[in-house]
Amino acid sequence: MRTLPRKVALGLTALTSFVIGSLLVFAPGVLFGLNGIVLDPSAAMMSEIRSPGVLILHVGVVATAGLMNQGFDRPALLVSAGLLLAYGVGRLISLPLDGMPPMSLQVAAAVELSLGAWCAMLALPRSERQAASA
Repeated sequence: MRTLPRKVALGLTALTSFVIGSLLVFAPGVLFGLNGIVLDPSAAMMSEIRSPGVLILHVGVVATAGLMNQGFDRPALLVSAGLLLAYGVGRLISLPLDGMPPMSLQVAAAVELSLGAWCAMLALPRSERQAASA
């Protein structure tokens, strides 16, 4: 049976992925400017910036598919968790290597880690979820 928490988690992932992915692909200067970063507009830099944006948009499509198709919600939660946790862990690795980022990126890390962990937890079979929360 489909649960409201799964719908909410996939909806938040889809929304976040579409917004961030679209900004990375179509307006990367705007997104990076919000964090005080000025991009080098070279073709190489823009290619490196836009490529993960398309991956993030793809996760938004997968999350939306899971939202609309009950049989696909678990794989969608796993894909969502994978991307979100990878970004969050990458930001954690950056802390000792690079120092403290701006507050906006600290918030991004918190959102990625919490939403990713929630998606991962919701993807577990019900019996494992109950054991993990006990």
